[in-house]
Amino acid sequence: MRMKRFVKMLSVLALTATVAMALGSVAPAQAAGDKIVLKLALSSPAGDIRDKACLKMAELAKAKSNGKVIVEVYSGGQLGDWRDAIEGLSMGINEIVLESLGTLDAYSDMANIDAVPYLYRDLNHFGKVWFGPIGEKILKTVGDQGNFKLIGPMNRGARIVTSKVPFKNLAELKGLKLRVPNIQVYIETWKTLGASPTPLALTETFTAIQQNTVVAQENPTIESYAFSFYDVCKYLIETNHVFSADMFIFNKQYFENLPADVQKVLTEAMLEAAAWRNEECIRVEADFKKKFQEQGVTIIEPDRAQFIAAFDGFVEKLFPKLVPWATEIRALK
Repeated sequence: MRMKRFVKMLSVLALTATVAMALGSVAPAQAAGDKIVLKLALSSPAGDIRDKACLKMAELAKAKSNGKVIVEVYSGGQLGDWRDAIEGLSMGINEIVLESLGTLDAYSDMANIDAVPYLYRDLNHFGKVWFGPIGEKILKTVGDQGNFKLIGPMNRGARIVTSKVPFKNLAELKGLKLRVPNIQVYIETWKTLGASPTPLALTETFTAIQQNTVVAQENPTIESYAFSFYDVCKYLIETNHVFSADMFIFNKQYFENLPADVQKVLTEAMLEAAAWRNEECIRVEADFKKKFQEQGVTIIEPDRAQFIAAFDGFVEKLFPKLVPWATEIRALK
């Protein structure tokens, strides 16, 4: 897997170098009067709600800058999977990534707070955290530790499971071969529940389910539909185990070296696009459950209390550095 990612990265670098040579010397983005072109990498497919938020942000940035700031959106993993894209920030392959905070766990232990299971009572509680002082502190901490600038937290919706086999409780879940992102907190979450988590790139998951390498995957409802998992998984289990936050991610030095007016334009555009997506996610999430049913998928309500109880002491045992933060989040009314 690492070799495949390395080869893919070399290919992108070679393409970038070839284009640069063909165009001659490229003027610095900060040069007065020049258009500033930023490449945004996104693993989700075109037409997905994440893609729509990125395109809206690009449209806003162009309008607010009178055409000076151009954001090119590369969806569907065109610039690599999310790990490639985050690495690409420091290599000049892309300037922006839209991803969840948890994808930064290799750079900051704090990033794992993004996916602690059953951390929030409900969506309202999630909003109070991420659109308030606690969320601001988390973004600053992860940004400082990982050398990132993080803008515009966005609700992705509750994560559910789509599966070839049904389950309602922990006994039925035991040993389930489940695709998870290669992020520590997700792996530990499903180990705790007794499943057999398998880290895979999301773009490889559909084929992996077809071939029975795994028989299930977990993601927000809207994203699960965008990847057409209804074609290979005929059960949707509403575990609602995680509310996680997406955001726009920059390399901090790159962002801070942009002209002040460009920083302002991008920040405003990203916050407005994030606000749109937060409202849109709430509006359409129930519709996507109906769309799953229209594709012949059975929706199962599991014994969620049993799932929640399984995580007693989870943070204290596996992520002790997160205990003060998890305590503060849970205490927020």
